[in-house]
Amino acid sequence: LNPDEVTDRAFELRWMPEFDVQPQSTLVTFDDGQDIYAQLMLVPPRDTALAPASREVIFVIDTSGSMAGASMDQARAALRAGLGALGPDDRFNLIQFNNVTETLFADPVTATPDALREAQRWVQDLDADGGTDMAPALRRALDTRSSGTKGRDLLRQVVFITDGAVGNERELLLEVADRLGDSRLFTVSIGSAPNGGFMRKAAELGRGHHTHIGRPEDVGRTMADLWSHIRLPAISDLCIDWGSEAEYYPELLPDLYAGQPLWVVARLREQPDLVSLCGTLNDQAWVHDAWPRLEDGSDMLATLWAQKKVESLQEGMLFGADTDRARQEIVQVALAHDLLTPWTSLVAVDHTPARPDGEGLARANVPSLLPAGSAASATFPATATGWKAQLLLSVLVLGITTALFLRPFAPLPRLPVRSLAQWLRRKPQPVRS
Repeated sequence: LNPDEVTDRAFELRWMPEFDVQPQSTLVTFDDGQDIYAQLMLVPPRDTALAPASREVIFVIDTSGSMAGASMDQARAALRAGLGALGPDDRFNLIQFNNVTETLFADPVTATPDALREAQRWVQDLDADGGTDMAPALRRALDTRSSGTKGRDLLRQVVFITDGAVGNERELLLEVADRLGDSRLFTVSIGSAPNGGFMRKAAELGRGHHTHIGRPEDVGRTMADLWSHIRLPAISDLCIDWGSEAEYYPELLPDLYAGQPLWVVARLREQPDLVSLCGTLNDQAWVHDAWPRLEDGSDMLATLWAQKKVESLQEGMLFGADTDRARQEIVQVALAHDLLTPWTSLVAVDHTPARPDGEGLARANVPSLLPAGSAASATFPATATGWKAQLLLSVLVLGITTALFLRPFAPLPRLPVRSLAQWLRRKPQPVRS
Protein backbone atom coordinates (compact mmCIF):
# COMPACT_ATOMS: atom_id res chain seq x y z
CA LEU A 1 0.00 0.00 0.00
CA ASN A 2 1.12 3.55 -0.72
CA PRO A 3 1.90 5.30 2.62
CA ASP A 4 1.10 8.68 1.02
CA GLU A 5 -2.35 7.59 -0.14
CA VAL A 6 -5.10 9.93 1.09
CA THR A 7 -7.41 7.89 3.33
CA ASP A 8 -10.59 9.85 2.62
CA ARG A 9 -12.78 6.93 1.57
CA ALA A 10 -13.66 3.36 2.49
CA PHE A 11 -12.26 0.54 0.39
CA GLU A 12 -13.05 -3.13 0.01
CA LEU A 13 -10.24 -5.66 -0.44
CA ARG A 14 -11.25 -8.79 -2.35
CA TRP A 15 -8.95 -11.72 -2.94
CA MET A 16 -9.23 -15.37 -3.87
CA PRO A 17 -6.82 -18.29 -3.60
CA GLU A 18 -5.74 -20.24 -6.66
CA PHE A 19 -8.11 -23.11 -7.47
CA ASP A 20 -6.98 -26.50 -8.77
CA VAL A 21 -8.73 -29.58 -10.12
CA GLN A 22 -8.64 -31.14 -6.63
CA PRO A 23 -9.48 -29.62 -3.21
CA GLN A 24 -6.47 -27.99 -1.54
CA SER A 25 -5.78 -27.26 2.13
CA THR A 26 -3.43 -25.19 4.25
CA LEU A 27 -2.86 -25.70 8.00
CA VAL A 28 -0.93 -23.25 10.18
CA THR A 29 -0.46 -23.49 13.95
CA PHE A 30 0.73 -21.31 16.84
CA ASP A 31 1.98 -22.48 20.25
CA ASP A 32 1.46 -19.93 23.05
CA GLY A 33 3.10 -22.20 25.65
CA GLN A 34 -0.19 -23.53 26.98
CA ASP A 35 -2.34 -24.39 23.97
CA ILE A 36 -1.97 -24.91 20.26
CA TYR A 37 -4.04 -22.66 17.99
CA ALA A 38 -4.65 -23.73 14.41
CA GLN A 39 -6.27 -22.37 11.27
CA LEU A 40 -7.32 -24.70 8.48
CA MET A 41 -8.17 -23.31 5.03
CA LEU A 42 -9.96 -25.69 2.67
CA VAL A 43 -10.20 -24.61 -0.98
CA PRO A 44 -12.72 -26.34 -3.27
CA PRO A 45 -11.83 -27.39 -6.84
CA ARG A 46 -12.08 -24.91 -9.68
CA ASP A 47 -15.43 -24.46 -11.44
CA THR A 48 -14.50 -26.55 -14.47
CA ALA A 49 -13.82 -29.60 -12.26
CA LEU A 50 -17.36 -29.60 -10.86
CA ALA A 51 -20.64 -30.68 -12.40
CA PRO A 52 -23.80 -28.57 -11.94
CA ALA A 53 -26.33 -30.19 -9.62
CA SER A 54 -30.04 -30.55 -10.26
CA ARG A 55 -31.70 -28.41 -7.62
CA GLU A 56 -34.94 -27.40 -5.99
CA VAL A 57 -34.58 -23.70 -5.22
CA ILE A 58 -37.06 -21.83 -3.01
CA PHE A 59 -36.73 -18.05 -3.29
CA VAL A 60 -38.08 -16.13 -0.29
CA ILE A 61 -38.42 -12.33 -0.56
CA ASP A 62 -39.21 -9.81 2.18
CA THR A 63 -41.84 -7.30 0.97
CA SER A 64 -42.47 -5.52 4.28
CA GLY A 65 -42.53 -1.72 4.53
CA SER A 66 -38.91 -1.53 5.67
CA MET A 67 -37.88 -2.81 2.21
CA ALA A 68 -39.46 0.14 0.39
CA GLY A 69 -37.31 2.09 -2.07
CA ALA A 70 -33.80 1.03 -3.02
CA SER A 71 -33.93 -2.21 -0.99
CA MET A 72 -36.96 -3.44 -2.94
CA ASP A 73 -35.33 -2.51 -6.26
CA GLN A 74 -32.20 -4.49 -5.29
CA ALA A 75 -34.29 -7.47 -4.17
CA ARG A 76 -36.22 -7.59 -7.47
CA ALA A 77 -32.96 -7.45 -9.42
CA ALA A 78 -31.51 -10.26 -7.28
CA LEU A 79 -34.59 -12.45 -7.87
CA ARG A 80 -34.57 -11.84 -11.63
CA ALA A 81 -30.91 -12.89 -11.75
CA GLY A 82 -31.63 -15.99 -9.66
CA LEU A 83 -34.46 -17.10 -11.92
CA GLY A 84 -32.22 -16.61 -14.94
CA ALA A 85 -29.59 -18.90 -13.39
CA LEU A 86 -31.95 -21.89 -13.14
CA GLY A 87 -31.31 -24.86 -15.39
CA PRO A 88 -33.97 -26.81 -17.33
CA ASP A 89 -33.81 -29.70 -14.83
CA ASP A 90 -34.21 -27.46 -11.78
CA ARG A 91 -37.42 -26.95 -9.84
CA PHE A 92 -38.33 -23.72 -8.05
CA ASN A 93 -40.93 -21.69 -6.18
CA LEU A 94 -41.21 -18.14 -4.87
CA ILE A 95 -42.54 -16.93 -1.52
CA GLN A 96 -43.13 -13.33 -0.48
CA PHE A 97 -43.93 -12.16 3.03
CA ASN A 98 -44.82 -9.04 5.02
CA ASN A 99 -47.49 -9.42 7.65
CA VAL A 100 -48.93 -12.19 5.43
CA THR A 101 -47.21 -14.92 3.40
CA GLU A 102 -47.95 -15.63 -0.26
CA THR A 103 -46.60 -18.45 -2.48
CA LEU A 104 -46.51 -18.24 -6.28
CA PHE A 105 -47.07 -21.97 -6.97
CA ALA A 106 -48.78 -24.55 -4.76
CA ASP A 107 -45.77 -26.87 -5.31
CA PRO A 108 -42.27 -26.27 -6.70
CA VAL A 109 -42.43 -26.45 -10.51
CA THR A 110 -39.92 -27.27 -13.24
CA ALA A 111 -38.08 -24.23 -14.61
CA THR A 112 -39.80 -24.21 -18.00
CA PRO A 113 -39.89 -21.01 -20.11
CA ASP A 114 -43.59 -20.51 -19.30
CA ALA A 115 -43.06 -20.95 -15.55
CA LEU A 116 -40.08 -18.58 -15.58
CA ARG A 117 -42.04 -15.90 -17.49
CA GLU A 118 -44.86 -16.14 -14.95
CA ALA A 119 -42.33 -15.86 -12.12
CA GLN A 120 -40.66 -12.81 -13.71
CA ARG A 121 -44.04 -11.05 -13.97
CA TRP A 122 -44.77 -11.92 -10.34
CA VAL A 123 -41.43 -10.48 -9.24
CA GLN A 124 -41.99 -7.27 -11.22
CA ASP A 125 -45.32 -6.69 -9.42
CA LEU A 126 -43.86 -7.08 -5.92
CA ASP A 127 -44.38 -4.04 -3.70
CA ALA A 128 -43.05 -3.24 -0.22
CA ASP A 129 -45.78 -2.61 2.35
CA GLY A 130 -47.02 -3.90 5.70
CA GLY A 131 -45.31 -5.41 8.73
CA THR A 132 -42.66 -8.09 9.05
CA ASP A 133 -43.69 -11.62 10.03
CA MET A 134 -40.81 -13.81 8.88
CA ALA A 135 -41.54 -17.04 10.76
CA PRO A 136 -44.48 -18.33 8.60
CA ALA A 137 -42.49 -17.74 5.39
CA LEU A 138 -39.45 -19.51 6.83
CA ARG A 139 -41.57 -22.49 7.91
CA ARG A 140 -43.24 -22.72 4.54
CA ALA A 141 -39.92 -22.55 2.67
CA LEU A 142 -38.33 -25.30 4.77
CA ASP A 143 -41.41 -27.55 4.88
CA THR A 144 -42.90 -27.31 1.37
CA ARG A 145 -41.36 -29.82 -1.03
CA SER A 146 -42.15 -31.31 -4.41
CA SER A 147 -44.90 -33.90 -4.18
CA GLY A 148 -44.31 -37.54 -5.05
CA THR A 149 -40.97 -38.43 -6.65
CA LYS A 150 -40.53 -35.14 -8.52
CA GLY A 151 -38.10 -33.71 -6.00
CA ARG A 152 -36.16 -36.91 -5.29
CA ASP A 153 -32.38 -36.57 -5.46
CA LEU A 154 -32.57 -32.81 -5.96
CA LEU A 155 -30.23 -30.55 -4.00
CA ARG A 156 -32.62 -28.40 -1.98
CA GLN A 157 -31.64 -24.75 -1.48
CA VAL A 158 -33.59 -21.94 0.22
CA VAL A 159 -32.48 -18.40 -0.68
CA PHE A 160 -33.81 -15.85 1.81
CA ILE A 161 -33.65 -12.17 0.73
CA THR A 162 -34.42 -9.53 3.38
CA ASP A 163 -33.15 -6.39 5.06
CA GLY A 164 -33.00 -8.38 8.30
CA ALA A 165 -35.14 -5.91 10.27
CA VAL A 166 -36.48 -8.44 12.81
CA GLY A 167 -36.67 -8.54 16.57
CA ASN A 168 -37.46 -12.23 17.19
CA GLU A 169 -34.06 -13.64 16.22
CA ARG A 170 -34.19 -16.51 18.72
CA GLU A 171 -37.54 -17.81 17.45
CA LEU A 172 -36.37 -17.67 13.84
CA LEU A 173 -33.06 -19.41 14.52
CA LEU A 174 -34.89 -22.19 16.36
CA GLU A 175 -37.15 -22.60 13.31
CA VAL A 176 -34.07 -23.06 11.12
CA ALA A 177 -32.51 -25.57 13.51
CA ASP A 178 -35.72 -27.60 13.86
CA ARG A 179 -36.89 -27.65 10.23
CA LEU A 180 -33.75 -27.55 8.08
CA GLY A 181 -33.58 -31.28 7.28
CA ASP A 182 -31.61 -31.81 4.07
CA SER A 183 -32.13 -28.21 2.89
CA ARG A 184 -29.41 -25.56 2.73
CA LEU A 185 -30.21 -21.97 3.69
CA PHE A 186 -28.55 -19.02 1.94
CA THR A 187 -29.29 -15.57 3.33
CA VAL A 188 -28.99 -12.34 1.34
CA SER A 189 -29.13 -9.11 3.34
CA ILE A 190 -30.23 -5.96 1.51
CA GLY A 191 -29.50 -2.36 2.44
CA SER A 192 -27.04 -0.36 4.50
CA ALA A 193 -28.06 -1.51 7.99
CA PRO A 194 -29.27 -5.12 8.00
CA ASN A 195 -29.25 -7.34 11.07
CA GLY A 196 -25.99 -8.90 9.92
CA GLY A 197 -25.48 -11.02 13.03
CA PHE A 198 -28.83 -12.75 12.63
CA MET A 199 -28.33 -13.26 8.88
CA ARG A 200 -24.88 -14.81 9.33
CA LYS A 201 -26.06 -17.10 12.13
CA ALA A 202 -29.12 -18.23 10.17
CA ALA A 203 -26.90 -19.16 7.22
CA GLU A 204 -24.47 -20.96 9.53
CA LEU A 205 -27.27 -23.02 11.08
CA GLY A 206 -28.60 -23.63 7.58
CA ARG A 207 -25.17 -24.89 6.44
CA GLY A 208 -25.16 -22.30 3.69
CA HIS A 209 -23.62 -18.87 3.21
CA HIS A 210 -24.51 -15.24 3.89
CA THR A 211 -24.24 -12.52 1.23
CA HIS A 212 -24.60 -8.79 1.85
CA ILE A 213 -25.58 -6.20 -0.77
CA GLY A 214 -25.03 -2.65 0.46
CA ARG A 215 -25.22 -0.60 -2.76
CA PRO A 216 -27.51 -0.85 -5.82
CA GLU A 217 -24.51 -1.01 -8.16
CA ASP A 218 -23.30 -4.17 -6.37
CA VAL A 219 -26.42 -6.24 -7.06
CA GLY A 220 -25.43 -7.58 -10.48
CA ARG A 221 -21.89 -8.68 -9.63
CA THR A 222 -22.65 -9.99 -6.12
CA MET A 223 -25.71 -12.00 -7.08
CA ALA A 224 -24.08 -13.36 -10.25
CA ASP A 225 -21.31 -14.73 -8.04
CA LEU A 226 -23.82 -16.28 -5.62
CA TRP A 227 -25.93 -17.93 -8.33
CA SER A 228 -22.89 -19.33 -10.14
CA HIS A 229 -21.45 -20.73 -6.88
CA ILE A 230 -24.47 -22.47 -5.42
CA ARG A 231 -25.21 -24.34 -8.65
CA LEU A 232 -21.80 -26.03 -8.33
CA PRO A 233 -21.62 -27.94 -5.02
CA ALA A 234 -18.07 -29.12 -4.23
CA ILE A 235 -17.79 -30.93 -0.89
CA SER A 236 -20.82 -31.88 1.20
CA ASP A 237 -21.18 -33.60 4.59
CA LEU A 238 -17.74 -32.31 5.60
CA CYS A 239 -16.04 -33.77 8.69
CA ILE A 240 -12.69 -32.97 10.38
CA ASP A 241 -10.56 -35.16 12.65
CA TRP A 242 -8.00 -33.00 14.46
CA GLY A 243 -6.15 -35.99 15.91
CA SER A 244 -6.76 -34.93 19.52
CA GLU A 245 -9.22 -32.99 21.65
CA ALA A 246 -10.12 -29.77 19.84
CA GLU A 247 -12.50 -26.85 20.20
CA TYR A 248 -13.12 -25.42 16.74
CA TYR A 249 -15.32 -22.89 14.96
CA PRO A 250 -17.57 -22.90 13.05
CA GLU A 251 -19.02 -25.82 14.97
CA LEU A 252 -21.48 -26.59 12.14
CA LEU A 253 -19.38 -27.16 9.04
CA PRO A 254 -21.08 -25.88 5.87
CA ASP A 255 -21.00 -27.48 2.45
CA LEU A 256 -18.36 -26.11 0.12
CA TYR A 257 -19.33 -24.59 -3.22
CA ALA A 258 -17.26 -23.44 -6.18
CA GLY A 259 -15.23 -20.32 -5.42
CA GLN A 260 -16.01 -20.30 -1.68
CA PRO A 261 -13.11 -21.40 0.58
CA LEU A 262 -13.70 -22.41 4.19
CA TRP A 263 -11.68 -21.27 7.21
CA VAL A 264 -11.82 -23.19 10.50
CA VAL A 265 -9.99 -22.08 13.66
CA ALA A 266 -9.29 -24.44 16.55
CA ARG A 267 -7.63 -24.70 19.96
CA LEU A 268 -5.86 -28.01 20.65
CA ARG A 269 -4.00 -29.49 23.59
CA GLU A 270 -1.06 -30.69 21.48
CA GLN A 271 0.56 -30.06 18.13
CA PRO A 272 -1.23 -32.11 15.43
CA ASP A 273 0.82 -34.36 13.16
CA LEU A 274 -1.91 -34.07 10.55
CA VAL A 275 -5.61 -33.21 10.27
CA SER A 276 -7.87 -35.64 8.39
CA LEU A 277 -10.87 -34.44 6.38
CA CYS A 278 -13.69 -36.40 4.81
CA GLY A 279 -16.86 -35.70 2.87
CA THR A 280 -18.61 -36.23 -0.46
CA LEU A 281 -17.14 -34.83 -3.68
CA ASN A 282 -19.00 -35.27 -6.99
CA ASP A 283 -21.17 -37.97 -5.35
CA GLN A 284 -18.08 -39.95 -4.33
CA ALA A 285 -16.55 -40.49 -0.87
CA TRP A 286 -13.64 -38.07 -0.39
CA VAL A 287 -10.76 -38.12 2.14
CA HIS A 288 -7.86 -35.72 2.50
CA ASP A 289 -4.98 -35.13 4.95
CA ALA A 290 -3.65 -31.68 5.86
CA TRP A 291 -0.17 -31.35 7.35
CA PRO A 292 0.95 -28.27 9.33
CA ARG A 293 3.18 -25.90 7.39
CA LEU A 294 6.84 -25.76 8.39
CA GLU A 295 6.64 -22.10 9.41
CA ASP A 296 4.55 -21.30 12.48
CA GLY A 297 1.56 -19.01 12.49
CA SER A 298 1.37 -15.84 14.58
CA ASP A 299 -0.45 -15.05 17.80
CA MET A 300 -3.25 -13.69 15.62
CA LEU A 301 -4.53 -17.27 15.42
CA ALA A 302 -5.22 -17.18 19.16
CA THR A 303 -7.11 -13.89 18.73
CA LEU A 304 -9.17 -15.27 15.85
CA TRP A 305 -10.10 -18.33 17.89
CA ALA A 306 -11.04 -16.18 20.89
CA GLN A 307 -13.29 -13.97 18.73
CA LYS A 308 -15.14 -17.01 17.41
CA LYS A 309 -15.41 -18.40 20.95
CA VAL A 310 -17.00 -15.18 22.20
CA GLU A 311 -19.42 -15.11 19.26
CA SER A 312 -20.43 -18.69 20.00
CA LEU A 313 -21.07 -17.91 23.68
CA GLN A 314 -23.16 -14.86 22.80
CA GLU A 315 -25.19 -16.87 20.30
CA GLY A 316 -25.68 -19.58 22.92
CA MET A 317 -27.41 -17.02 25.11
CA LEU A 318 -30.04 -16.65 22.36
CA PHE A 319 -30.79 -20.38 22.64
CA GLY A 320 -31.31 -20.35 26.39
CA ALA A 321 -27.78 -20.86 27.75
CA ASP A 322 -27.22 -19.66 31.31
CA THR A 323 -26.66 -15.91 30.91
CA ASP A 324 -24.50 -15.38 34.00
CA ARG A 325 -22.27 -18.32 33.22
CA ALA A 326 -21.88 -17.32 29.57
CA ARG A 327 -21.08 -13.72 30.54
CA GLN A 328 -18.47 -14.89 33.02
CA GLU A 329 -16.81 -17.09 30.39
CA ILE A 330 -16.91 -14.30 27.80
CA VAL A 331 -15.15 -11.93 30.19
CA GLN A 332 -12.53 -14.57 30.97
CA VAL A 333 -11.76 -15.19 27.28
CA ALA A 334 -11.85 -11.49 26.40
CA LEU A 335 -9.41 -10.50 29.15
CA ALA A 336 -7.03 -13.30 28.22
CA HIS A 337 -6.97 -12.24 24.55
CA ASP A 338 -7.51 -8.45 24.81
CA LEU A 339 -10.94 -8.41 23.16
CA LEU A 340 -13.64 -5.76 23.25
CA THR A 341 -17.04 -7.16 24.25
CA PRO A 342 -20.25 -5.79 25.82
CA TRP A 343 -18.66 -6.56 29.23
CA THR A 344 -15.02 -5.62 28.63
CA SER A 345 -13.36 -2.39 27.51
CA LEU A 346 -9.91 -1.50 26.27
CA VAL A 347 -7.83 1.26 27.85
CA ALA A 348 -4.79 2.56 25.96
CA VAL A 349 -1.84 3.50 28.18
CA ASP A 350 1.14 5.18 26.48
CA HIS A 351 4.33 4.51 28.44
CA THR A 352 6.60 6.22 25.90
CA PRO A 353 6.75 10.04 26.26
CA ALA A 354 6.42 11.89 22.97
CA ARG A 355 7.98 15.13 24.38
CA PRO A 356 11.14 15.20 26.52
CA ASP A 357 10.82 16.66 30.02
CA GLY A 358 11.28 20.41 30.10
CA GLU A 359 10.56 20.99 26.42
CA GLY A 360 7.92 23.63 25.75
CA LEU A 361 4.63 22.96 24.04
CA ALA A 362 3.90 24.04 20.49
CA ARG A 363 0.53 24.85 18.99
CA ALA A 364 -0.60 24.39 15.39
CA ASN A 365 -3.83 23.92 13.51
CA VAL A 366 -4.36 20.38 12.26
CA PRO A 367 -6.66 20.24 9.21
CA SER A 368 -9.44 17.67 9.27
CA LEU A 369 -9.55 15.07 6.50
CA LEU A 370 -13.06 15.16 5.08
CA PRO A 371 -14.56 12.09 3.40
CA ALA A 372 -14.35 12.00 -0.38
CA GLY A 373 -17.17 14.03 -1.94
CA SER A 374 -17.63 16.35 1.05
CA ALA A 375 -17.82 20.08 0.42
CA ALA A 376 -14.90 21.63 2.32
CA SER A 377 -16.39 25.12 2.07
CA ALA A 378 -19.79 24.18 3.47
CA THR A 379 -20.92 26.56 6.22
CA PHE A 380 -23.61 24.35 7.67
CA PRO A 381 -23.78 20.58 7.98
CA ALA A 382 -25.92 18.68 5.52
CA THR A 383 -28.79 17.90 7.86
CA ALA A 384 -32.51 17.68 7.40
CA THR A 385 -32.84 21.38 8.40
CA GLY A 386 -31.66 23.89 5.75
CA TRP A 387 -29.20 26.67 6.60
CA LYS A 388 -31.80 29.42 6.15
CA ALA A 389 -34.12 27.75 8.66
CA GLN A 390 -31.21 27.30 11.07
CA LEU A 391 -30.26 31.00 10.75
CA LEU A 392 -33.84 32.16 11.31
CA LEU A 393 -34.21 29.87 14.33
CA SER A 394 -30.92 31.15 15.80
CA VAL A 395 -31.99 34.82 15.42
CA LEU A 396 -35.36 34.08 17.01
CA VAL A 397 -33.82 32.30 20.00
CA LEU A 398 -31.26 35.09 20.45
CA GLY A 399 -34.00 37.73 20.36
CA ILE A 400 -36.13 35.99 22.97
CA THR A 401 -33.13 35.41 25.24
CA THR A 402 -32.05 39.07 24.96
CA ALA A 403 -35.57 40.32 25.67
CA LEU A 404 -35.92 38.18 28.77
CA PHE A 405 -32.48 39.25 30.04
CA LEU A 406 -33.14 43.00 29.55
CA ARG A 407 -36.70 42.95 30.89
CA PRO A 408 -36.56 40.72 33.93
CA PHE A 409 -39.62 42.31 35.54
CA ALA A 410 -41.86 42.39 32.54
CA PRO A 411 -44.39 39.54 32.49
CA LEU A 412 -44.33 37.29 29.42
CA PRO A 413 -47.93 37.08 28.27
CA ARG A 414 -49.30 34.15 26.33
CA LEU A 415 -49.41 35.78 22.90
CA PRO A 416 -49.52 34.18 19.45
CA VAL A 417 -46.27 34.06 17.54
CA ARG A 418 -47.35 36.76 15.11
CA SER A 419 -47.56 39.35 17.99
CA LEU A 420 -44.15 38.47 19.46
CA ALA A 421 -42.40 41.28 17.57
CA GLN A 422 -44.95 43.85 18.84
CA TRP A 423 -44.49 42.63 22.40
CA LEU A 424 -40.68 42.99 22.14
CA ARG A 425 -41.08 46.63 20.95
CA ARG A 426 -43.45 47.73 23.68
CA LYS A 427 -42.29 49.74 26.67
CA PRO A 428 -41.80 48.02 30.02
CA GLN A 429 -44.63 48.44 32.55
CA PRO A 430 -44.06 48.84 36.31
CA VAL A 431 -44.73 45.72 38.32
CA ARG A 432 -46.05 45.80 41.86
CA SER A 433 -44.07 43.75 44.34
